Amino acid sequence: MNTLEEVGEFTQIFDALMSLMRKFLFRVLCVGPIPTNISFIMDGNRRFAKKHNLKGLDAGHRAGFISVKYILQYCKEIGVPYVTLYAFGMDNFKRGPEEVKCVMDLMLEKVELAIHQAVSGNIKGVRIIFAGDLNSLNERFRAAAQKLMEITEENRDLIVVVCVAYSTNLEIVHAVRESCVKKCKNGDGAVVLEVSDVEGCMYTSAVPDPDLVIRTGGGDRLSNFMTWQTSRTLLHRTEALWPELGLWHLVWAILKFQRMQDCLQKKKKLD
Repeated sequence: MNTLEEVGEFTQIFDALMSLMRKFLFRVLCVGPIPTNISFIMDGNRRFAKKHNLKGLDAGHRAGFISVKYILQYCKEIGVPYVTLYAFGMDNFKRGPEEVKCVMDLMLEKVELAIHQAVSGNIKGVRIIFAGDLNSLNERFRAAAQKLMEITEENRDLIVVVCVAYSTNLEIVHAVRESCVKKCKNGDGAVVLEVSDVEGCMYTSAVPDPDLVIRTGGGDRLSNFMTWQTSRTLLHRTEALWPELGLWHLVWAILKFQRMQDCLQKKKKLD
């Protein structure tokens, strides 16, 4: 047996052992409550590139997409039904135009790749929903996002909400406007809005509010991300940069969620 064959055999054995370990670990984890919706504030791509001397404006973001792939796989194996990703906020448009274009081109590349994988059957059971002011994005991205949503709309194993061109401020304004339009259509006179009217018109109204928000990169802020929906949500921060986030970071966050259940349930009852 030559060296390449030995390496290949070792890799297969290692992957099989890792898969077995994950199954055992997740089975133990599932003894406790599992979050219905885990949201990720994916911070630290640029710092990761600087830390590892990676060249190119998109180097850190490409590393970040690898983490997205693995984290979604872990969540699917654990049985988390919904995942929300803060992919690109409205404030991110304030960065340099070259970087913004680079990131948006990379996102389009990944969306078109996901379309190809979905058509070929390599993405099984995962539904993708894009949330945000999609009209502010270019036509090619909007068309690709719409196509991916249509192709995957029947999948139910894991529903992934990708927040692009998103901010809570913008979402609330959008929801109030849409609520007023609906109310005006239903009758004349003064428009009286209920909280449920506004919540039903949110960009993220198709999915439950997050039970757990994981922020990478050591930040303590929500950065204008789902502040309406997270008033009763556990925020877990980690110093790991987004491309560094791995299996054990996710497991530790869910264990923290399980330990905090009594406190979280009491707060919900008080609200």
